[in-house]
Amino acid sequence: MTNTHEVKCIRAVPKHRRLVCGARYFTVLQYTRPFNPDYTDEKTICSAIFSEKRLEIFVAGERSIKIWDARTGKPIRVIKNVFTSEITVMTLDEEHRKLIVGSHQGKLKIYDLQSGIEVLELEEHNEADGLVSFIGYGGNDHTIITCGWDRTIKVHMDEVIAAKKPANLRGKPECHKKEIMCGSYGHNLGLIATGSQDCRAKVWDYERVVLLDEFIHKNEVQIVHFIKPFPLLLTSDSSGTLRIWIVRPPPPAKPHADCRKLVTKLDNMSIEKEVPVTAIDTHYDANTG
Repeated sequence: MTNTHEVKCIRAVPKHRRLVCGARYFTVLQYTRPFNPDYTDEKTICSAIFSEKRLEIFVAGERSIKIWDARTGKPIRVIKNVFTSEITVMTLDEEHRKLIVGSHQGKLKIYDLQSGIEVLELEEHNEADGLVSFIGYGGNDHTIITCGWDRTIKVHMDEVIAAKKPANLRGKPECHKKEIMCGSYGHNLGLIATGSQDCRAKVWDYERVVLLDEFIHKNEVQIVHFIKPFPLLLTSDSSGTLRIWIVRPPPPAKPHADCRKLVTKLDNMSIEKEVPVTAIDTHYDANTG
C-alpha cells in the first residue's frame, strides 16, 4: 500500500477510475480496470442481441464480443479481436448456432457459438466506405443479407462451397444516392428494406434485388422495420417521425388493395421537441391477435 499510515476513509471515483484514501497523507490511486470487470464493459456498446433459444445475451463493444447467461447474469465467454476495426452490427443464424458479425471497414465474419471459433469470412463491402450497417438472415434459405455505407446490398450463402470459398449469390451496387444507414428483411414477404441518408426508404425483391418501391421522408432515414407477419413497413427518420406503410410483395404474389398507402404517422416528441428513435422491435401473438 502506498499509504503506510492507518486509512481513515476511502472513496472510489468510477468515472475517473480513481481511489481516494484519507489518512495522515491524502493519497489518490489510479486503476486501469473497474472493480468488477465480469459485470461491466469498459468499451462503448455498439450492438446487443438476445437469443431466446440459447437464453444468452451477446454484447459487442469495439472489437470484442461478450456472451452472458441471461438466467444468471454472469459472463460465459469472450470473443476477442474479432476485427482490426470496430464491430458495427451482428445477428444470429436461423438455429442460433452461429453469429454473423460486420465491421467498420466492411468485413464480415461468421463465428460458431459453441466453440467461439471463426468458421467463415464472407465477401466484404468496400473497405474505404463500406461500414456494415445491416445484417439479416434468410431463414431456411440459409442466406445472409448485408448492407453497407458503400450503398450496396449483398446476398451471401451461409455455407462453404466445394472450393472452400464463400459464395456471394447476388447483389446490387448504388442502391441509394447516399450511405445506407439501416435495413430489414421480411422472410415471409420476400422483401428487403433499406434506409439512407438520401431521405428514402426503399423496398427490394429479395430473389432478384430489384427495386419495387420507395417511400420519402424529409430527413435521413435511420430505421426500417418489417412488422411481421403483416405486409407493413415501419420507417423512422432523424427528426423522430415514424411512418407505417403497406408494402407490396414481389410478383407473382397479389398486392394488397391499399398498396403503398400510409397507414399512420407518429411524431416522437419530448417536451415539445422532436427526438429521433434509436431502436424498434415488434412482436405479434397469433393466439390473441
